[in-house]
Amino acid sequence: MYEIDSLETTNSRLFGGAIFLLLGFLALETISWAWAGLFVGGLIAWFIAFRKDSFKVSTFPRRLWLIPLGVIAYLVLGILIGLITRLLGFEWASNPASGKLGSIIFMIPFMLMGEELLGIGILEGAKSKGFSFLTSSLLSALIFGLMHTFSYWDGSIVSTIAHVLLLQGVARLIFNYVYLKTGRSIWGSWFTHVLVDLIALSFTSR
Repeated sequence: MYEIDSLETTNSRLFGGAIFLLLGFLALETISWAWAGLFVGGLIAWFIAFRKDSFKVSTFPRRLWLIPLGVIAYLVLGILIGLITRLLGFEWASNPASGKLGSIIFMIPFMLMGEELLGIGILEGAKSKGFSFLTSSLLSALIFGLMHTFSYWDGSIVSTIAHVLLLQGVARLIFNYVYLKTGRSIWGSWFTHVLVDLIALSFTSR
């Protein structure tokens, strides 16, 4: 995988950005009305960490065909992983938003942009410290997956960790790849993320 230039930042700015990402995530998880917590925290975090370089990832995505391809790739992998893990005896918790699509549909774009600001923020932060894109993407996927642990807790640490790494972690890898290949555009990964969640929630809301 080819290398990309790093966004300009410093250790202190990255630390400040991480604090606001964490605060935004905690608000989202613990305060019922703070559904935009991660979105707001993410915007502040990016301004602190990357300043004007933040705009480098906000370009209109190229290769738009990669967006539906990313959606299909995740849905196929998700179905296969689900089938295999059921055969192995795992009973994973469903999406907490299942059956609520109608009541949260206008919140979804902001909530998922918050998740993109976090996932891509970790990727770009690691990249700025000299890690390769692959290593940075794996770190992003690991943290992104683990942040879903409480949402998908099923009573077993092994089952829950397997769930969030194999589904949410793999999803992050796909979103990161789309981000890179659509011209380092956070809109590319966001569009993919929104479509994946809308399709998944449409089926579970029936």
